[in-house]
Amino acid sequence: MKVLISFYSRTGVTRTVAGDMRDILIGKGMECEIEDLLDKKNRDGKMGYLIAGKDALTEKRTEIGDVKHEPKDYDLVILGTPVWAGKMTPALRTYTETRKGQFQRTAFFCTHGGGGESKTFDNIKDTCGRTPESTLSLKDKDVAEKKHLAELKKFVDSL
Repeated sequence: MKVLISFYSRTGVTRTVAGDMRDILIGKGMECEIEDLLDKKNRDGKMGYLIAGKDALTEKRTEIGDVKHEPKDYDLVILGTPVWAGKMTPALRTYTETRKGQFQRTAFFCTHGGGGESKTFDNIKDTCGRTPESTLSLKDKDVAEKKHLAELKKFVDSL
């Protein structure tokens, strides 16, 4: 099975999960690529953080960098995002809205400081047009302490 993990990460937490997920998938004999979405808008610092939350809350798109892997070329696309104001990031929104109809099968994951995952998953489902086969919600703290790996393995096994 060909799997694509497409995600956005501002602080690196979601990127860590995507990398760990890729390693597990490859260990199970699957072909797996990663699409690390680049938001061309500066989201650094306190102001960047505040603007990011506002953009997510108001469901704005953003300009993203060139995409190397298209969802239509994969059997399964796993979409990942941090939770910002109970929503997905503008970079993932742009990616999913502009590729709606290209997703065959999907699964979703998110990272967060303390919740909002159900609204975020609904948000992703609405923009990509697919119901996920599985979802995974991880707290940033658990990822930092490497306590997420057991849940991540369960998620991969469910696919």
